[in-house]
Amino acid sequence: MSDLFGDTRTMKAISLWQPWATLVALGLKAHETRHWSTEHRGPIAIHAAKTIDYAGAPARLCHRAIGQAWWEQCPLGMVVAIARLRTCRRTDAVVEHITRADEASGDYTAGRFAWALADVRPLGEPIPAIGRQGLFNWTPPEDLDARVGRRLDHLEICARVGWA
Repeated sequence: MSDLFGDTRTMKAISLWQPWATLVALGLKAHETRHWSTEHRGPIAIHAAKTIDYAGAPARLCHRAIGQAWWEQCPLGMVVAIARLRTCRRTDAVVEHITRADEASGDYTAGRFAWALADVRPLGEPIPAIGRQGLFNWTPPEDLDARVGRRLDHLEICARVGWA
């Protein structure tokens, strides 16, 4: 890695079940909601766990954004995007300012935390990696800069798929 995210050899990563990781990588999920907060700010790798959340997935959004058989389209056990963790706030502080897509792809009930993701950049080809619970350190390949796509605009993408 040269200048995209600094000179560090490792970066923080978080594993998300599918389709949540793919929704981040597509630019439709701008907040990851958790029952715990984090002090981490800065680069974060979005890892797609090997679990698919069939029951909890927002089916209409997934069908529209990924395809009718979305579960077959989602990579498993791979880093799918790079982002910046901008803020971590209680969900009640952000719920009135989110898009329909973000609302459908998170749990904004009271007492939870919304991790605001900015500068989301999908990987052209996902990178196989072993995930872990919580935040973990991931060592990206030397050519990470060349593998990341352009920065995604959440509002533009939500409008394009009709979920603004």
